Amino acid sequence: MYSTEELANDFHKLGVRAGDTVMLHASVRSVGEVAGGPDAIHLALKSVLTPEGTLMMYESCPRFYDEVCRGNLTLEQERQLHEKLPAFDPLTARSDRDNGILVEFLRTFPGSHVNHHVARFVCWG
Repeated sequence: MYSTEELANDFHKLGVRAGDTVMLHASVRSVGEVAGGPDAIHLALKSVLTPEGTLMMYESCPRFYDEVCRGNLTLEQERQLHEKLPAFDPLTARSDRDNGILVEFLRTFPGSHVNHHVARFVCWG
């Protein structure tokens, strides 16, 4: 089981320094057991980056919000989406599930910021 301090030391060994900008994509499952859960991963990285650094993750949007008029759906599917899909709210819409849970944990953590486009990024710092 990893602690936040052990993860921070590992990020430092990888070359992450205070004030850096890091774009992260990670599998929580691949990291392994972490005391404090998935939040400990981004908290460890933030502790190395310090408030002068920036942590970014690509989050996108839930399925179907960026599908209309791209040629991937039938006209009937597009009609149903227009009819049934709630309006996109960039501040409350969940991250694309394919991007993993860590990005959703970062998105909902205090101090994180999200751009207002369906191709969303979440940033801290």
